[in-house]
Amino acid sequence: MAAAKKDFHVSVVGGGIGGLCTAIGLHRAGVPVHLFESAHQFAEIGAGISIGPNSQNALIRLGLYDEFAKHAFIPSRNLYFQWRIGEGDDQRFLAETLCKEHGAASIHRAELLDTLVRRLPKELVSFGKRLERIEQPTDASDRQGKKVTLHFKDGSTHQTDIVIGCDGIHSHVRGALDPAKSGPSAVAGSDKLKWSGTWAYRGCIPRQRFEDAVGGEMGKFYARESQMFLGKDRHVLIFPIQGGDVVNIVAFRTDRSQWPKRPSLAPGEAWTQETTPEAMLADFEGWGKDILNMLKCVDKPSKWALHQIDPPLESYVNGRVIVSGDAAHGGTPHQGAMAGQAIEDALFFHHLFGHPSVNASNVQAALGSIDAIRVPRGNEVMVKSLEVGDVYEFAGPLGDDLERLSKDLVERWTYLWEYDFDAERAKLDDWLAQHGIA
Repeated sequence: MAAAKKDFHVSVVGGGIGGLCTAIGLHRAGVPVHLFESAHQFAEIGAGISIGPNSQNALIRLGLYDEFAKHAFIPSRNLYFQWRIGEGDDQRFLAETLCKEHGAASIHRAELLDTLVRRLPKELVSFGKRLERIEQPTDASDRQGKKVTLHFKDGSTHQTDIVIGCDGIHSHVRGALDPAKSGPSAVAGSDKLKWSGTWAYRGCIPRQRFEDAVGGEMGKFYARESQMFLGKDRHVLIFPIQGGDVVNIVAFRTDRSQWPKRPSLAPGEAWTQETTPEAMLADFEGWGKDILNMLKCVDKPSKWALHQIDPPLESYVNGRVIVSGDAAHGGTPHQGAMAGQAIEDALFFHHLFGHPSVNASNVQAALGSIDAIRVPRGNEVMVKSLEVGDVYEFAGPLGDDLERLSKDLVERWTYLWEYDFDAERAKLDDWLAQHGIA
């Protein structure tokens, strides 16, 4: 760990995967940093997540990969998914997508969080700090060199030079953005989030139970090889986690009753709802028995309404306040890319705030590089994640043309996985030089 050497202070709001990666990256770059988490301990909800080659490369550059790799399931032949038809009993094979490097690793969210917690000194974290508001100098021309004040609901305050909101898709920090610059989605909470129309059922199944439920050689095969089963308005994915001892399953069902318009949830309807196994299985009537047997292993299903920031933010910065990760570009999980984008953001902050030419006198001006470089990347990934969810369910531009669909599913990941971090670093250097900072 680097000793702090920068003459400005950064406060990170939110202790999820993105917040921890950001705080660790800043600390290692010699930036004085403190993380504020609303809960009384670090905790992650949810189940397994995919960490693609781009995200793994970012972890390598942040010095966080080795510990991650001890807990992740990394396929031996770099498989991302095999693509199959879910309807009917034959699960027709369409294609498979392979990564050029690393493979698409999978890990339980809680395991990844644990690997990160151990890398951040305890004295750099405060728990039980639920943000109430952020106070900046009211005159934008007077912000240079002035502190930002964080006000917490327990009555405490904290002054800092820079705030990075890593507080998720329901971000409170996002409300500190300027709608005139960032657009109409620059509001706190969930009021301007758009429902994709998709519900997701999620579960984790012990491998032996999974194999027994599916039966035979296919049970063993599916337990170790990541699969995506496609169908009209529905798709189901499975992949191993926890060293292959558990199978993560997510089943998606989309309401296209108003298609191509996206529906809205009824006022007051909960985003997360308990449901019954019978109701879940009814959503997949007509699907193959293997898939139905997998779903029967989810004893207490709940369903999650998948939302995204819509329209995308045009700026992630206002004065000395930044949003990152899902707070900036939160969306649907259909590319297995959203946690990875938070990690990419963290790497960018590591380079930006650790840059030898960035100091207290110019750090606010340097934030413009975020909008120039990270906004296009984050928004593109968010928009394409929504798009590919439609592709899986035969509602994209290729419809149910299986030949063209198969080709698309093999080729569409290049922009995501082969992102050039060296080129991004060079863009940052050039931007800073052009703006008189380097």
